[in-house]
Amino acid sequence: MVVDFLWRVRGSRTLERAPDDGRVIASIERFLNRQRKPVTRKTPESLAFNDPLWTRMFGPNWRAMLIYDRGRFWIEKDHRGRRLHFDLSSLHGFIFCTAAAALFFVFTLASAGSLSSAAAIAALAFGWLYGMNLLIAIPRVWLAIGSAVRQAQPLG
Repeated sequence: MVVDFLWRVRGSRTLERAPDDGRVIASIERFLNRQRKPVTRKTPESLAFNDPLWTRMFGPNWRAMLIYDRGRFWIEKDHRGRRLHFDLSSLHGFIFCTAAAALFFVFTLASAGSLSSAAAIAALAFGWLYGMNLLIAIPRVWLAIGSAVRQAQPLG
């Protein structure tokens, strides 16, 4: 989909020194367990999770992967070597923030009576709620996945 960049994060990490795919997948699985993201599908080269936002929305919110409701990790070999790819979705968070922005729009329109003011307030609310979540989550997720990959590598 063309606009799915609004709720998806995709990327990959190089697996230069990781000894084997199984060790990397096991490290990613431990990472997901620490993030309280239940693994729903696992193969020797991949794993996936599906954790709707509303199941853990009111728990601790310090986890890097909190906003992501679905994701997949897989290992591929290409001309650049072995890489761990990931595809994460925050569609539920996007929908929740869009609904909250719509409420801001309705309340502002009812109280101010100005369509342009209501649209501006709704856009500000959406940008603050969803945008700030992503600005915080995306770098934390990249760093956390990188850390999980490093933990799979042998010491020394």
